[in-house]
Amino acid sequence: MPDNEGVRVREALRCPLCGNLGAILYSGLRDRYWDAPGSWSLRRCGTCGHLWLDPQPEPGEIGKLYTSYFSHGETPRLPFVGDGFWEKASRGVLEALGYRGIAKGPRERWIGGLLRLMPPVWDECAQVVRSVRGPVRGELFDVGCGNGSYLEVMRALGWRVRGLEPDPVAARIARGRGFDVIERSIEEADIPQESLQVVTMDHVIEHVIDPVQALATAHGWLKEGGQMTITTPNAESRGHRKFRDAWFHLDPPRHLHLFSLRNLMACVERAGLRTVECGTVGSGHLVYDGSVSVRTTGRFRVGDLTTVASGRDRAFRIGESFLVRVRPAAGEEIFLTCKR
Repeated sequence: MPDNEGVRVREALRCPLCGNLGAILYSGLRDRYWDAPGSWSLRRCGTCGHLWLDPQPEPGEIGKLYTSYFSHGETPRLPFVGDGFWEKASRGVLEALGYRGIAKGPRERWIGGLLRLMPPVWDECAQVVRSVRGPVRGELFDVGCGNGSYLEVMRALGWRVRGLEPDPVAARIARGRGFDVIERSIEEADIPQESLQVVTMDHVIEHVIDPVQALATAHGWLKEGGQMTITTPNAESRGHRKFRDAWFHLDPPRHLHLFSLRNLMACVERAGLRTVECGTVGSGHLVYDGSVSVRTTGRFRVGDLTTVASGRDRAFRIGESFLVRVRPAAGEEIFLTCKR
């Protein structure tokens, strides 16, 4: 079995979605954020446009790519607790998204309605709940819950929450905060069929070896009419077009796949789910700063995702938030809501 600097791998010449041969788009890629071993390439399918890592790590080797990761760090405070502008804006937007009663009075409710006209601010605030609109309706199950930061947000909004996390360090941190976390991969998790109402996958689907199988497994967990929300980097984003092999979201070797909106929708359909809402958003925190650093130095110190962005990074996000209104596929991240 081939070895890539201590990681057992297999050759991946063909597109995992359509089976056609792919051409190398970038080669000689190395971990630019932490210390995962190996030299990697990214292939692109000339038929469907999907991007994937070549070689692919064997399933039992994936843990070697996560000995350090941002989900091992501390979690930020709740983004809607406080009296600053962003806290008030977040409460107003959450009220508009169906979380009735979180806004403190009519002024904040008015702010939430007004912010629909200000895409950069609306997108930043709405990202708090990852496209899961209110009202609260039972249990929310977060796949790839990391250290539990999203579970903390949703619990504070009234949801009953549980999580799935294969990384033992991140799972231990989440449990230490009082969350019920299953320490398994999607494929290994023993979840009763048709038992869940809401499943979330935030920046997870790009990390799994077989995306369609992972979605099909999660599909089986959903009750009839149950909802799954997915967010993932957008391979056709403005940032990728600008920065190419230095793009922040390439993240070799942890990102095994990079999707276009079209290809993610095709995967969802093959898994037996139906898309009810989808699009892209220009909310890529640190995409500009990280990409510039990788392009100039080959490295970027992520630390944690609460790092304060530069003015240029914020300007890049603001510009992209407006751009997606005329070029819907240009945003840094894909969001997709589907149902059983």
